[in-house]
Amino acid sequence: MHGVAESAKTLIVSKDRYSAAPEISILVPSYNHAAFVEGAIRSSLSQEGVSLEVLVVDDGSTDDSPARIQAIEDSRLRVIVQENRGLSRSLNRVLAEARGTWVKFLPSDDRLLPGCLARQLAAAAGSVASFCLPAVVDANLQPLLDPAPQEWFDVLPDRGSRVATDLLPRNCLSAPCGLFSRAAAVKVGGFDPSMRVAQDYDLWLRLASVGELHRFDERLVQVRWHGANQSSVATTSTEAERALALVRALIREGLSGWVVRMQSLGFDRMEACRRLLLALLDSGLSQVQPFVYELAIDIRESGGTLAADPRLALFFADNPELLRPGSWGGLRSGELS
Repeated sequence: MHGVAESAKTLIVSKDRYSAAPEISILVPSYNHAAFVEGAIRSSLSQEGVSLEVLVVDDGSTDDSPARIQAIEDSRLRVIVQENRGLSRSLNRVLAEARGTWVKFLPSDDRLLPGCLARQLAAAAGSVASFCLPAVVDANLQPLLDPAPQEWFDVLPDRGSRVATDLLPRNCLSAPCGLFSRAAAVKVGGFDPSMRVAQDYDLWLRLASVGELHRFDERLVQVRWHGANQSSVATTSTEAERALALVRALIREGLSGWVVRMQSLGFDRMEACRRLLLALLDSGLSQVQPFVYELAIDIRESGGTLAADPRLALFFADNPELLRPGSWGGLRSGELS
């Protein structure tokens, strides 16, 4: 697992533990969120209908977060206080400690709504991860005036290949809305410690390579949008992380594997290639252009029309060499056949 074996100076405050492993482990990473972290923990401990444990890792907070966390008395709560190591390493630390069959990653400024875990656990059957929808709120848990963050996550509920292919243009899944298999997460390597903000996106793509993702249309998590969210603004470095996660996913399964995913949604091979190409264009990432070229080769050599969609027409207007005979930049054609 990424980084789990790394040593760190930690103080583990162990409460009494269940004799049997719980169904769900809730991982709560916290850093200087004294105003919010108690709410995240209590919203987790108040969940009914499931057995659970809450593992909190305070990642070197300089406010009074550790004292507030450790003041909560509950046998299901376990607390790790450590020097600052970053979000991904903190998540791997508590993932290694987790005993639940299922895992939820709950940022310390978000909250679970009543019934969240029981509903998600029921919906997770047959999948490696289940996702509900978030209710995006402000710092005071009031509806957010800006509709954009809510609209970002309000995608149509579906399962399997459609969820995976919906991840190609952007990360449409809210991290605290996921409930994922601990065994599957360990199998694919946990969270990438080199990533600061795209670690959830990277994990969803890797989980999609080993099992089915499920998404359903219920708002079961309050996601605070308070202006200091780590991933609220795209920067050069955050886009580079997104590109790395996506390129690795494309290499891992190969374009042929992603075309098969598209075909499983009912499209013939030509249309599957076209839709995959458009999804990659919609990502806005220059790093995926080699894959777009490869798909363009396949579509053209199969007799398809490259510029039938306005987005394709614009792309090929910017890259006219792709419409001319030649070496195609040395890329191999026929990989998808």
